[in-house]
Amino acid sequence: MICAFTACNENTNAEELEVELGYEYFPLEVGKYLVYEVDSVVYDIGAGIILKDSSKTYIKEEVTEEYLDDSGRVNHRIKRFKRNSLNEEWRVSDVWVAIRTERDAERLEENLRFVKMVFPVQEGIEWNGNAHIDETTIIPIAGESVEVFKNWAYEIMSVNEAETIGDFTFPRVATISQANSENLIEKRYSIEKYAAEVGLVYKEMRILDTQIINEEFTFEEKAEKGFILTQRLIEYN
Repeated sequence: MICAFTACNENTNAEELEVELGYEYFPLEVGKYLVYEVDSVVYDIGAGIILKDSSKTYIKEEVTEEYLDDSGRVNHRIKRFKRNSLNEEWRVSDVWVAIRTERDAERLEENLRFVKMVFPVQEGIEWNGNAHIDETTIIPIAGESVEVFKNWAYEIMSVNEAETIGDFTFPRVATISQANSENLIEKRYSIEKYAAEVGLVYKEMRILDTQIINEEFTFEEKAEKGFILTQRLIEYN
């Protein structure tokens, strides 16, 4: 509870306590949905040539059910839909799970459990958001093996910042760095932004590997495998 960090008085009410903890950055409610535009670039070595496959897709996430797990925690089932253009019908792609406790917020994505956020949401807080994931886990990207989760370290970079994402301007946004490391052959960058009372509004990932040791090129120019992903909120209720 926040009382462990600051003195509480008799006038402290539940609403004030929630704002201080930052639960509003990770809202969970049955019927809530978020729609994203996703741009991606996948790197692939084909016939000695580095290919960059660019694509745009749309993702809809909707909280469809609330239930208790074996530990008595409230789970929220999130049904995910995809389509390749705004004119297509949505098709169900998979189902994920989100859990918010007094201490943290988790998401189970493709059987990988991430601790997305910790409470209270305060600038400078650090934690191991991939505590349930082996960092040597191999993820196949365009037929290549990539250790996506190497050298991840979560930190809240800013809180309560006004920010414009696409067509929306949100008065209170929390920015979380999940990974930001680079050496001669690997780049791991991942960041997420959450708006109060909305949830995830922006995500960017740059997971890139190379054997080209040439500092005259940026990683995006010399990468041989991996991907770049940008996800922006375009609709919500």
